[in-house]
Amino acid sequence: MSLDNASSSSKLAIILDTGALIAKYYRLLPKNNVLVYTVQSAVEEVVDRENREALLEAMQLGLINVVEPSREYLDKAREKAREIGGIHRLSIVDVDIASIALQLASMNYHVVVITDDYELQNLLLYMNISFKPLRTRGISEFRKYRAYCPVCGYIPGSPMEDECPLCGSRIKRKRI
Repeated sequence: MSLDNASSSSKLAIILDTGALIAKYYRLLPKNNVLVYTVQSAVEEVVDRENREALLEAMQLGLINVVEPSREYLDKAREKAREIGGIHRLSIVDVDIASIALQLASMNYHVVVITDDYELQNLLLYMNISFKPLRTRGISEFRKYRAYCPVCGYIPGSPMEDECPLCGSRIKRKRI
């Protein structure tokens, strides 16, 4: 599904990450005036049979809209993650979720992302997007970091980049 076809008349968009899909959080949400979204990369992470079948059924019933982020918003989310020094700690799914959140927010939705991922919560807080943790307390303050290779000074620019591609050292980060 494309977000271009979405109607912002309801104004509330809930975005579920993989943990929220596995917890079947979509079953707890009201059916009226709430649009529920996730991304294909999160759907692909749900691999156990019970949760996969429940998720596919919810998708068929239209309870969850699976969307793909546009290149423009993927680039914006990656840039925001770089600004706070968190890009290398985010997964592809995290970046996709943040991209969809930015895109829906730009369409005047009130966006709430359901996630227990602290790194994603930190990025969302930086981007002024609401989030709700599932099983954790969640973060209470924004933190900015500087990610770098302690050996050669390389600065990571991609999600899940734990090792320096130039010298092989482990990427470190320092709170600033």
